[in-house]
Amino acid sequence: MPTKKMPVKKLLLAGAGHAHIGLLRRRCITPSIKLDITLISAQPQFVYSGMLPGWMAGHYTLDNIRIDIKSLCSQAGVRFIQQPITAVDAKSQQVMTTDDRHYSYDVLSLNTGADTDMRWSHNAETSSVIAIRPLSEFITHWQQILTDARQSKKYQLAIIGAGAAAIELVMAAQVALQQINTNHQVILVCGEHLLSGFNPRFQQRVMKQLYRHGIRMVQERATGYRDGQLSTATDSLTMDAVIAATGVMGSAWTAATDLQTIDNGFIAVNALQQSVSHPNVFAVGDVATRVDEDMAHSGVHAVRGGAIEADNLLAYLRGEPMQNYQPKTRTLYLLSCGDKYAIGSWGKFSVQGRWVWYLKRKIDKRFINAK
Repeated sequence: MPTKKMPVKKLLLAGAGHAHIGLLRRRCITPSIKLDITLISAQPQFVYSGMLPGWMAGHYTLDNIRIDIKSLCSQAGVRFIQQPITAVDAKSQQVMTTDDRHYSYDVLSLNTGADTDMRWSHNAETSSVIAIRPLSEFITHWQQILTDARQSKKYQLAIIGAGAAAIELVMAAQVALQQINTNHQVILVCGEHLLSGFNPRFQQRVMKQLYRHGIRMVQERATGYRDGQLSTATDSLTMDAVIAATGVMGSAWTAATDLQTIDNGFIAVNALQQSVSHPNVFAVGDVATRVDEDMAHSGVHAVRGGAIEADNLLAYLRGEPMQNYQPKTRTLYLLSCGDKYAIGSWGKFSVQGRWVWYLKRKIDKRFINAK
């Protein structure tokens, strides 16, 4: 009797976030079925956001904080396509890229991240504001900021945002610019609610670190930036550059998809990290929002949710039961303070010190160097 050929399924990985990195690092992705796997990413390298402030402050080189996605794909036997995606047509099961190519799939996994939320600006000239995302573009802008600062007698930089990412950026930037010239200054434009969601003790520790670094805080909302003037509700500030770390919104490509989206362009997923409108599509990280759980877009959920999503992706392909991602009520958060000092938060408890920074470095390096 002739042997029955096992059908080959097309698995398409869009984006190179935590979930897909974890999947590529598995020695054998799935031995029980035949897969044709393609990964599409705008960049051949993944920049780890958790170590970005350390790079800005001069503690790491770029190679220290990047993962070579193209090389990982080669090692895992996965086809790599370097292109930004422009649309997802879930009905025809195709993903489109900027070079007008169409890639078909049986199962799709979205781990593309999101865009910086620029809706705070009532001023049309947002192109002069440096968005923290995508990170590859931000890195180029930051290098230019350092070049400009070396040629300036008094460089003024504003960072807009009230979350942990903005706090880490402002302290890293202050350390870097002060090393160039003590006249340089970074200010934080954060509105009225700094670090919303963190406990008061942690917030107090952060405020003391901002004060220690001599960082000026403007507790008003930014409204626009034009011709070197950053506008707030009641003032206009002269700035050489402005960085926006103002949270995330759905990526531009989500405007061209028939996948169900919520909350301004995030892919709507269930507890399995599975699209609520198309069960053969999975999404995790900043590109997705859970419909059954009020869950912040954070690195913690990107890592832990990504591991569950990767398991569920393979289980779905094999026709096996999948598991829910249940976020923990308390998670460890480590916030770097620019100069090899960090603050740790665990529920109502918080600690700080240089040892916390070295703990964070150990955890971060373990992720970057994992095999």
